[in-house]
Amino acid sequence: MMSWSRFVALWTHRYHKYTHIAGKFISFSVKYFQLRRLKASLGDRQLIGIILSEQFGDIVACEPIAREVRQHHPDAYIIWFVRKAYVELVAHHPDLDGYLIEKCPGERERLLRSGILDKFYNLHLSHRKCKYCFEDPTNPIADNLDITYVNYYHKGNLLYVFSQAAGLPPIEDEPRLYIPEAVSRRVDSLKLPPLTVVIHCQSTYGPRDWSAANWTRLVRWILEAYPYSVVEVGLNPVVHIEHPRFHNLCGRLQLLETAEVIRRSQLFMGIDSGPAHLANAAGTDGIILLGQLFDFVEYMPYSGRYKRGEGATILNYHGHPCADLPYEWVQEAVEYRLSQVNQV
Repeated sequence: MMSWSRFVALWTHRYHKYTHIAGKFISFSVKYFQLRRLKASLGDRQLIGIILSEQFGDIVACEPIAREVRQHHPDAYIIWFVRKAYVELVAHHPDLDGYLIEKCPGERERLLRSGILDKFYNLHLSHRKCKYCFEDPTNPIADNLDITYVNYYHKGNLLYVFSQAAGLPPIEDEPRLYIPEAVSRRVDSLKLPPLTVVIHCQSTYGPRDWSAANWTRLVRWILEAYPYSVVEVGLNPVVHIEHPRFHNLCGRLQLLETAEVIRRSQLFMGIDSGPAHLANAAGTDGIILLGQLFDFVEYMPYSGRYKRGEGATILNYHGHPCADLPYEWVQEAVEYRLSQVNQV
């Protein structure tokens, strides 16, 4: 006989599932008719979609695709499909005319199948499903190129691989940031010191992370050895120390505010996650800590400067998780990078 706790859990799940599916159909209908009205207003202009709704770092890395699509379709009305949490990453792009907030992959699949778009460039790979919906999104172009979530890092960096998955030529370009003046003013109001090292210590996937003990040891050493202030960004703090030159901004910044804080810094240090892609796009020197990720032992997420090693040190203890990266390697990288800053 089913226990009460299992009964509650089962029906709680069913409630969330069925309300989500009902909401998806309503949301799809509303967006479909919004796009129909938009399309009717465009006359002879094509309505084109760029489809990459998540993850944070992927969207930043693939920014050059918006420029590439605009070159292919100079007169089209181009929108980017994106999840609500990441809207600001595409909202200010000069080569986009707008964006569409995606509820879930199931809704996206229905919109693409509806034919409402004249053309779309789908950067998502096949079979990344919504946990509630029955639709199984596919990308035939990626499938024909044998690009899957199991092997994509064996084929190149995110931009290089996803541009091909979208049916574009392979792109190797510098990602860019578009930060409005209002964001800069909000960062001004934080009154951060002029000499800063920004750190990001924790991802949403534990095997990407370096230990809190190592981060704390490194921050204490930087504060003792250099005149720089250290600023931690991200959702949750990892370093817990009291020092007048240590600033915890975790959970306090929006995405573009984080980008502006990184852009103003002399050095970014972090694990492989969204803020590392912001640092690459901002042109900030960086030290990136990598480790084995699934079956990917030696891989390069970044295009542009970081891929070329310009202003960047990529540390990877091959065959080991990031947590095993020797502390001494990271300290030596900091010494080298800050010595380069001091020579400028």
